[in-house]
Amino acid sequence: MKKITRREFIIDGTMMTAGALGAITLGSDVLLTEKAQAANVIFPESNCGSENNRGNRILVTYASQCGTTGEVGEAIGKVLCENGATVETIWIKNVKNLNHYDGVIIGSAIQKSRWMSEAIEFVKTNQNVLSKIPVAYFLTCLTLYRKTEKARRKAIAFLDPLYAEAPQVKPISVGRFAGVLDYSRLSFIYRTVMKRKMKKWGIPEGDYRDWDAIRSWAKDIRFKLLNERS
Repeated sequence: MKKITRREFIIDGTMMTAGALGAITLGSDVLLTEKAQAANVIFPESNCGSENNRGNRILVTYASQCGTTGEVGEAIGKVLCENGATVETIWIKNVKNLNHYDGVIIGSAIQKSRWMSEAIEFVKTNQNVLSKIPVAYFLTCLTLYRKTEKARRKAIAFLDPLYAEAPQVKPISVGRFAGVLDYSRLSFIYRTVMKRKMKKWGIPEGDYRDWDAIRSWAKDIRFKLLNERS
């Protein structure tokens, strides 16, 4: 398999004002508000499987505040390539065209108990194309730090706003994964606020992504994409 190449996008950090700290929710990618930016955020992009000339061409795209959801997207893409697909993993803000893909996997961190706004808007805007090809969704969130039925039900409901705004798109599968709490990716002000909030919620700093579960879901998605397309 051809070695995956990475193209990293770095966003310069900005300090948040006190007024920007209002809407904090249990999402992923260290729980940021939509207007918050962490310092030196990296949004990974890669491609693999170009030698798979007859394989399906699949896009894995994602919305992320601190880049960790993008790392999940890359892991999914790598598994698909290992199973015969040609995959591009692209930050959702950089996707230009969907017409040449046989299938699309879209993921997002959770903010305010829903996908990030740019992810919802992406699906809504591209409903016509996405409704005609196999599509799968995934999300990352710290709600799933707790492996309880209550947390699982809450995570299931996170996609309800997306279904309401983009009803034409019927995903063949939805992956739900625990996310990351990494204070080093946050500005000083936001880090201070988040430490207080996470202490209250009882969530310690850490990476809670289950890579075995992520890879297993990706393998399953590969076969579903093939069957749906054929």
